[in-house]
Amino acid sequence: LIGNHQVYTFEYKGILHEIAVEHPKSFNIETFTEDLKKIVEHGSALIGDIPYKHYTYLIMGEGRGGLEHRNSMAVFSNNNVYDPKDKAGYLRWLSFLAHEYFHLYNIKCIRPVALGPFDYDKENLTNMLWVSEGFTVYYEYIILNRAGLMTRNEALDAIKDNITNYENVPGHLMQSATQSSYDTWIQFFSRGDNASNTTISYYDKGCALGFLLDVNIRNATANKKSLDDVMRTLYREFYQQKKRGFTDEEFRQVCENAAGIKLNEVFEYASTTKEIDYAKYFSWAGLSIDLTPKEKNGAFIGAGFQKRNEQMIVSGIEFDSPAWHAGLSTQDIVIAADGITVTPENFKNILDAKKPGETLTLTVSRHDKEYDIVIIPTKKMIKSFNMQPFDNMNTLQQSIYQTLLRP
Repeated sequence: LIGNHQVYTFEYKGILHEIAVEHPKSFNIETFTEDLKKIVEHGSALIGDIPYKHYTYLIMGEGRGGLEHRNSMAVFSNNNVYDPKDKAGYLRWLSFLAHEYFHLYNIKCIRPVALGPFDYDKENLTNMLWVSEGFTVYYEYIILNRAGLMTRNEALDAIKDNITNYENVPGHLMQSATQSSYDTWIQFFSRGDNASNTTISYYDKGCALGFLLDVNIRNATANKKSLDDVMRTLYREFYQQKKRGFTDEEFRQVCENAAGIKLNEVFEYASTTKEIDYAKYFSWAGLSIDLTPKEKNGAFIGAGFQKRNEQMIVSGIEFDSPAWHAGLSTQDIVIAADGITVTPENFKNILDAKKPGETLTLTVSRHDKEYDIVIIPTKKMIKSFNMQPFDNMNTLQQSIYQTLLRP
């Protein structure tokens, strides 16, 4: 990163860490530096080794996303003011940085055998991005919690959000976590209008599977082993000793060796769309999880819209929704609703005024012809996946609950 950025530094265990910030006025740099140091401390302690001699945070301005490297990360900050007083926004920012930092271990060192050395003349296909990316999502919450930057409830809420992201879209019935990983070369970053109906994110389901695997190992070993032991073994055996990635079967064997039992069910959840028994796994951690479908407020038609050149365009149709059955199509241009001319300013209010069972007639333009689409809105049923600790836990549940996440 070459320019007029400001460079700040801190040391951890004698190792220099540099923070190159393109827009330093966006940061409370003292608090930010201390929090980064805590992430380094607890992220590296999880594995028990630091595989670099110096580390640099390249914090750029406008843009999206970030990328991990062996001794640095390059991330965009969108010139936002990351104020610790805005805790929710600041936690999202720290989670992002903890994610990229833990990739130092879980992808640059611990990796599927397909992901290096690369053959740059063809795709490098792997089923295991639910581990490489999904587990890194899970561990960003674990690291922040152990660092005292995220409470237990905040971490559980974050995991809940990952679960709802894929469970409440039709794609979770169509695509497994391993399929999502394998197909990422052709569609993950080129999502079409029908993506939510046919696909999921291995980030989201992988995070949930990381939690399931963690509590499964803890329960099977009377809380003497955890997913941490799996990650440390992978690091030591494959990165340090064999100096290569692991195969799918080798990963599973390390997990089952840590648990001392077969883990058929968790790996079936990864490779299929089988319904997950969340209640069982969360109970091992002394937690209940709300799986009861509840009505979402307002009328539901199952269509997404976006503004384009002062027009309202249909951007997505949910499978088996009222809009789906009525024949609304993506890329339709909405001209009127119940005879009222539609504008970007009034369209949401028109939809919000509808009640379930009432008729909604959308006049749309499709291939330069106009059609009337009659939709009958319904109620949307969703699961919250809210979690609560048991009032009464047995000894093992209490042990897992207390050690999985700190208060």
